[in-house]
Amino acid sequence: MLKRILSGLAHGFCVAIAITLIIQMIVMSITKQVPVLPEFEERIGSPVLAFGMQLILIGCMSAITSAGTAIFELHKIGLVVQSFIFLMIMLAAWIPVACIAWGFHKYIVSMIVTICSIVVSYVISWFIQYKLCRRDIDEINGILREEK
Repeated sequence: MLKRILSGLAHGFCVAIAITLIIQMIVMSITKQVPVLPEFEERIGSPVLAFGMQLILIGCMSAITSAGTAIFELHKIGLVVQSFIFLMIMLAAWIPVACIAWGFHKYIVSMIVTICSIVVSYVISWFIQYKLCRRDIDEINGILREEK
């Protein structure tokens, strides 16, 4: 389980930074602006540092979310409980970053984007875990059929 958590942390961090960097580079090439809230940039002191800090925060947020999927390996608790715990892990990772970097608590657009990101990420993660559970059940049923 620890190996799964550490692997999730590393992969989540790297993949999130790579995807975010690609998207933000596209946004910068179109808008000719660094995609950082002016208030966040002022707090950090430099657009480049604010951009880098935003990347690190997104990486941390995704690393925690990715590592949190290890909760689905605890087969003693049901899928509904696992799903609820995972949602709480996601919220604990996402909301502080949303408040720090995107003014979640001040801007309605930021709130909408963040909530949509959380819901979409959660639905994708839940669907993947559901499919894995179904696969395990099908394998078990196959073994039971063979034994009969």
